[in-house]
Amino acid sequence: MNRIILIGNGFDLAHGLPTSYKEFIENYWTQWPQILKSCNSSTCFDKLVTFSCRNKGWVWCDLISQCHGEHGPFKPLPVKEIIEAIKTDTENFSITRTPFFEVINKAVETKNWVDIENEYYQLLKRIVRKDTELYESPQGLDEELDIVKSKLVVYLSEIQKTRIIPELINEDIRKAIYAPFKAKDISVDGRTAFDEFLTERWGKAQNAESPECKSLFYKFCYNRQLDPYDIQQHIKSYDVSKHIERIYNGAAEIHDYFLLPSEVLFLNFNYTKTADLYISKSSDFKINHIHGELDNDKNPIIFGYGDEMDEDYKMISNLNDNSYLKNIKSIRYLETDNYRRLLQFIDSAPYQIYIMGHSCGNSDRTLLNTLFEHKNCVSIKPFYYQKDDGSDNYIELIQNISRNFNDMRLMRDRVVNKSYCQPLTPVNGQP
Repeated sequence: MNRIILIGNGFDLAHGLPTSYKEFIENYWTQWPQILKSCNSSTCFDKLVTFSCRNKGWVWCDLISQCHGEHGPFKPLPVKEIIEAIKTDTENFSITRTPFFEVINKAVETKNWVDIENEYYQLLKRIVRKDTELYESPQGLDEELDIVKSKLVVYLSEIQKTRIIPELINEDIRKAIYAPFKAKDISVDGRTAFDEFLTERWGKAQNAESPECKSLFYKFCYNRQLDPYDIQQHIKSYDVSKHIERIYNGAAEIHDYFLLPSEVLFLNFNYTKTADLYISKSSDFKINHIHGELDNDKNPIIFGYGDEMDEDYKMISNLNDNSYLKNIKSIRYLETDNYRRLLQFIDSAPYQIYIMGHSCGNSDRTLLNTLFEHKNCVSIKPFYYQKDDGSDNYIELIQNISRNFNDMRLMRDRVVNKSYCQPLTPVNGQP
């Protein structure tokens, strides 16, 4: 029996990395004071934003100096003050954002967060229905998405280069990833497969000195000199049926060997490589960067939308116009063998899913449905986000997970209830 660690952006955030879309957008604006300060034209722009000065008597450096005020020459330039001054003085200044970038920024301003891929898909559907004047065809929207994508890659690449280091490893997260299976996490439908796994592992324990047993210890970094004796003592004390019964009853002295996953696959939806820090060279566990890598041309970034279960997707597909399908993830997956390797893994044996930092929103719905409703899935365990005030997002996460199911009975059976779950990272050191 295997385990899949489903990695989303919350995994990076749990490590203190500013990789959310909101932080990316906020960082984008921090470049503008310096650009404006050195701008000698009445119009300053990049491919997403245009700053215009209508009063030729003004120069940008004057505005910045005026906004700089008491901050002094050696303090960071007050970006928000500068932008606000420009917005307020509409007689002299204007800021124009491209349509898609305007939508993204409005989401950040009103909701304090944004799902760029979802905003893209909503606009794409409006173009299909012809209920927007922003675009006549998807080409313009796709061009803007490409610009945002390129800037996001630059932003994340700098974070990966300077901040993703071994010292970032969180010991609580590492222990959770490699923890033995717990019988109470296994779905009712999955118990037959779990019993078969326990029986098979019991049989292999008859020779704890076998290469296969030693290999498991090695992958999980156990001391091989001590473990064989402990295992032999255990199997001499109980037969296999009693052994399985004790596991279901939660006996504390069950050796980890009997409950360790056979394989651990990291399924990384992020573009960064924070998850790679948790794979030791000795483990030989694999990571699948399903959405691409920042520094690998052979595994290009996939940035778009992936919800073929949405009824509107059928409308888009039926248009017989490939321009509308340019950034659909399920099509982009075919550019590499990542998706096929994932299918091979889930077909190979029963598996449990750990959700670490993925919101399970609709932008990855097609892939998540494949994972969650597969016949070999025996458990889905979400690690939720706990806030400083004691509240958490467990229910919100479960609501999102439910949208990735067609069969609600399966969902209720496979998703581990909150009393058996835990936060991704403890708050103030609490377990």
